[in-house]
Amino acid sequence: MKKIITLLLILSLGYSYSQNISWNRVDLYVPGDEAGAYLEAMDEFYSNIEMPEGVSVSLVYYFYKPEEQKATHAIIFAGPVDGLIELRQIRSGEDYEAFYDDLDVLDAKVVANTAGQSLIRVNTDAERGDWSQSWQWQVDDQTIFATAFAELMGSFKSVETYVALGAITQGVSSDGESHYVYSNQGSFADNLKGGPQNQPEIEAFEKFGKTVAPISTFLGTTTEITVKTWN
Repeated sequence: MKKIITLLLILSLGYSYSQNISWNRVDLYVPGDEAGAYLEAMDEFYSNIEMPEGVSVSLVYYFYKPEEQKATHAIIFAGPVDGLIELRQIRSGEDYEAFYDDLDVLDAKVVANTAGQSLIRVNTDAERGDWSQSWQWQVDDQTIFATAFAELMGSFKSVETYVALGAITQGVSSDGESHYVYSNQGSFADNLKGGPQNQPEIEAFEKFGKTVAPISTFLGTTTEITVKTWN
């Protein structure tokens, strides 16, 4: 039922829509002097496998984050469920064991491991950039939140970048996050220029905040830079 409601909301607002995606995010603490070695080890493995259709693997660096957040990087596996299952099977054998041997000598540590799914995706055909921002919430009523988000996006006519509302369905985040809004930008300048651009958008944003406040808790925001994507 949840997926049907979400789809109807998207179609009624005329959004650019494609199949929602599933994802697995592994948050990492990587010491600064080992970041290059971590990237090199990942590149050695993921550049030499045939990635399942529609699946991507990204290494990202947290540019802005809450002071208490320990993670410096994250590995994000994203795509259709069947593709992620296929990738899980590929991530085995001698080559994968050699990849992990390279990581074992580093002091990087897993901070959190979560999985989830996008619920509403806007401007799916937009060109993707290296910068992105995520707003996190702990949500008590997903239907109200999703409806308010869909209405907000319908009012933001100036938005041309990829935006998605999603939910965490497995694992536990470090701060109790259950839902997020993700926005992709092309550059640092684009990131700084985000937000309402005119009075109607300001009013729509204020209405969204008042609607979701009783059924959610805003936890904060992070900004990340894509180091490399394999797909």
